[in-house]
Amino acid sequence: MHEDMGTLLNKGYGTWTRNMVIAVPFILELMATIIFSVVAVIIFLIAFVMPELASSTVADNIPPELYLEILVSLLKEKLLLFIAGILFLLILFLLIGSFFEAGAIGMCRAALLSGDTSIGQMWTYGRHHVLNLLLARTLVGLILMAGVIFLIPGVLISDNPETLATDPASTGSILLVLGAIAWFLYALIVSILLFFVEYALVVDDLDPISALEMSFVFFRKNKMGVITIIGVVVAISLALEMFGGAIGSVEMLANVWSLVYLLISVLVIKPLTTVWITRMYMDRTGKDLYSFDMYAF
Repeated sequence: MHEDMGTLLNKGYGTWTRNMVIAVPFILELMATIIFSVVAVIIFLIAFVMPELASSTVADNIPPELYLEILVSLLKEKLLLFIAGILFLLILFLLIGSFFEAGAIGMCRAALLSGDTSIGQMWTYGRHHVLNLLLARTLVGLILMAGVIFLIPGVLISDNPETLATDPASTGSILLVLGAIAWFLYALIVSILLFFVEYALVVDDLDPISALEMSFVFFRKNKMGVITIIGVVVAISLALEMFGGAIGSVEMLANVWSLVYLLISVLVIKPLTTVWITRMYMDRTGKDLYSFDMYAF
């Protein structure tokens, strides 16, 4: 007998309040992302901007408004290096995200099985699953990008690409809009079908392909549950966005809310929703969960 949504949310909340350390992976991920982003900007400035600024010719004879044009020219000259740097940074951020996501899900798994978890388990699950999770995320991204095929008819039917913007009533423009809508619907369906890929991979120690298959099977057997939990997560995000929009209309509070929103997201929303989603997957795949009645509050 599976838990109903109310029971799942209530027990998941209890697990989270007992194990708020689950927020640590998300805190570390944010810190690592900020640090590497700053390092990337510094390296970019050293490699592309500083050499030109150090040139006396540029500094003395070229007005400031032309610096952007010079930078664009430099990027063209070092385009391969720039692309390589962007790809490296993308892979690095995916690797960081995969490590800490695997660690967070692993911590939730441990807490749901035994009642408690620890930061040590974050490192254990992160190291064990990081590469498989990176590959799984890459596969999901490629599947989503395959939807670009819906745009091809609109692009091919137009002899002059400029007419897509200048003549909205043209056949090419209409097909392009319909293709974009089709791509959006395709991406939405794929995202729902593969929503549990990461959880299946970590909880059941699966390879990327098996995790994709398991996510599809899980959705097929639990359609309403999957849609409901996604709806809960989206509803929480929308509620925060709406609240933030209302506060943001007050100029003095806008910057404060940005920081508060970040803290709420990292310390509460992400850990709590991860516990809920992990609990749903474990409950509906027959895992023997720790009894909520045994919690000593």
